[in-house]
Amino acid sequence: MSLRGSLSAAAGWYAQSASGTPPARRRSPATCDRIRFWVRPLIPRNNGNPGGFDYASFLARRQIYATAFLENDDGLELLIRQSSGFWHGVEHLRREIRGFIESYFSPQNGALMKTLVVGDMGGISKEVRNDFTAAGVNHVLSISGLHVGMLGLVVFFGVRFLGSFSTTLLLHWNLLKVAALPSFVAVLFYTALAGAMVPTVRSAIMIGIYELAVLLDREEELFSSLALAALLIGLAWPGVIMDISFQLSFLAVLFIVWGLRKINQRSSTRPPRELPQEKSWWRRRSRQIGLHLAVPILATVGTGPLIAHYFGHLSLVGFLSNLVVVPLVGFVVVPLGLLIGFLSLLAPGLALPLVWLAEPILSLTHGMVGFFSRLPLANIAVPVPNLLEVGILYLAFLSLLSLRRRAHLVLLLGALCIGILADGLYWWQERWHREELRVTHLSVGHGDAAVVEFPGSKVLLIDAGGTATGEFDTGDGIIAPFLRSRKILKVDYLLVSHPRVDHYGGMKTIVQEFAPSEFWLGPSKGRTVRYQAMEEAVEGSPVKRIFLSSADPCRFIDRVQLCVLYPHEDKIGDSSVVIRLSFGRANFLFASDIEGRDEKVLLQRKT
Repeated sequence: MSLRGSLSAAAGWYAQSASGTPPARRRSPATCDRIRFWVRPLIPRNNGNPGGFDYASFLARRQIYATAFLENDDGLELLIRQSSGFWHGVEHLRREIRGFIESYFSPQNGALMKTLVVGDMGGISKEVRNDFTAAGVNHVLSISGLHVGMLGLVVFFGVRFLGSFSTTLLLHWNLLKVAALPSFVAVLFYTALAGAMVPTVRSAIMIGIYELAVLLDREEELFSSLALAALLIGLAWPGVIMDISFQLSFLAVLFIVWGLRKINQRSSTRPPRELPQEKSWWRRRSRQIGLHLAVPILATVGTGPLIAHYFGHLSLVGFLSNLVVVPLVGFVVVPLGLLIGFLSLLAPGLALPLVWLAEPILSLTHGMVGFFSRLPLANIAVPVPNLLEVGILYLAFLSLLSLRRRAHLVLLLGALCIGILADGLYWWQERWHREELRVTHLSVGHGDAAVVEFPGSKVLLIDAGGTATGEFDTGDGIIAPFLRSRKILKVDYLLVSHPRVDHYGGMKTIVQEFAPSEFWLGPSKGRTVRYQAMEEAVEGSPVKRIFLSSADPCRFIDRVQLCVLYPHEDKIGDSSVVIRLSFGRANFLFASDIEGRDEKVLLQRKT
């Protein structure tokens, strides 16, 4: 096996000690090193749930067709250590810079700096990631074209500013062309250092085309540059067009360029109220401010439908947070971090004062992100639009930007409104006036999870799966996407049928995000940290807690009879909750994890 890309592919060889340094007895493998180990490869499989993530295709697009697991690095054998080559050198620089940041920055600020400089997101905690997502600036954590473009601007204008003090350069050279070359070199270096991901490569190509146009005294066409970048990336990474990062990156740039062009065209067609030389300073500056304010709005509108489709959430404060956080990160933190990384390789002592300067700036960044994430409309759960609905939304947006004739615009928007109305009527009938009882068993691995949609609109979730190890949340990663794909934003009833983690592991997320009215459980309680976290979520919400037993009378929910068959009222210990749903001639038995003795009791009662 030859390592390419992330060192985590070595599965344990690169496992770090508590101090953050690799084990002293071995050197960690680097990119393109050849290693050998014995594993049982497995074919990647999807959960198969509607609205779920297509993990197998995601890996296949990266030419990964099998996965394996190693408990430790004892079975690894290093065959060939690559000691030369471009990517080997880049990986060496990344390790050195990463080590310096880990040594001299505080943990939280160091994790953010590593993310922005070398693209290492491993140290970002789940809470920090959630704050960035809620604030609408999660794209800041993944090195994107925005970071690359801002760095290119900083270097370009910095070289141009310094060159303006040289009489020789002013008399004999064009400063724009002089500044173009070091700016592009900085962009290429940062792109390689960050791992050459799709958004950074896209931005590097577009910047290269722009600076080539500057050198050749040609005018750049942004749409042609964007199309060329898409073509080159598609040729280098076939199938990348299906990746979320590719789609969001190109759509954001497309809407920004298209929107700003339309704004400029419409403002230029208006009759001037005053001559150009009579325009006030405030009028010119207000127009520039308006264009800057339009950028995050256009980017949010352009990516909003896809973000809702893939994640089921939208941040309505992103218009504000991007205006503050993005310039701070792009124009200050990233250039400062790269300068610290460069100096750490040559003269670490010179980098220390910059570390002291960067620490409060990074803390300020965290503080602003936390402030925006706590605003009332920071993170809104939305029904997941299907591909048809996403297409209708984009057609509506593009028609508003592109069509000039009012008659054509009214005609197209009218047709789109009819499509939206028909789609809305379908889901109104499906969600609020459904006649049948629908039971969907979700694939959550070893555990259980079943979604019951009663006639009408009420919803019951029986268990939420879960794993005993790892941080994967089945509630957030499997159950919530399915519910939102069914346009379900409220789950009326929650049932934990058994106090084991493979039944309640994902329930905390559902309690917090789907506003349940009742929380049902049996007499037994769990003893794990996850169970305690679920209990705290229930106590912190207005949900009504109900303990179930066979002594409870049967109840009807939208013409469906629900009966609790087990446990008995005096039953204690590790008991499962068994319920029966009856609708017409159909009966559903949810038996949870009952054992043989419990089955005998149920049979003796002839339930």
